[in-house]
Amino acid sequence: MQISRLIAAGEIRAERFGSVLQVDLDSVHRYQDLRPNPGRPLSAALAWEVLRDAHPRDLDDVRALAVQVRRRADRHELRVLPGSLGRVLEDRRVIVSGAAAAAHGGAAVQDRAPVDVYVRRSDYDALVVDHRMRRGGDPNVIVRVAPDDAWLFEHARYAPMVVAMVDLVDDRDDRSASEVLRVRP
Repeated sequence: MQISRLIAAGEIRAERFGSVLQVDLDSVHRYQDLRPNPGRPLSAALAWEVLRDAHPRDLDDVRALAVQVRRRADRHELRVLPGSLGRVLEDRRVIVSGAAAAAHGGAAVQDRAPVDVYVRRSDYDALVVDHRMRRGGDPNVIVRVAPDDAWLFEHARYAPMVVAMVDLVDDRDDRSASEVLRVRP
């Protein structure tokens, strides 16, 4: 039941082949790296408040922050046609995060797929339909669905650097997160 819950929440990737469920090993390792501490996890709204006020000093602080706020948004690994990826990033409902936001902020990181984006929960279904996003295959976009009442990105196109760092650590890209720490004001 726990594995099914983690798959449904997007924390672990899996594909069904008939009656067999194949779990993606890399997603299991990512879950292990960011496993929460014992006790009740922060609500999404409280996680966003913690994230908004965070000022990590080093990579260990970013890792601890990533664990603390890991339930800030539901994670969906999706695939769009490569030619449509630019339109997804230009969509006004989307906030760009991860390596693309870090590169926009001046960090010397490689901006490559999969790209990280945030979207409000109320916009998620329409975004998936409009851009013909699909599960399965090799994902090239990670859509993080944040609750409407915890949305902190009004009038922004790119996530703040602290959010980008947490997303990079969440995606197991510590090297890029370290680079963001080096250049962030």
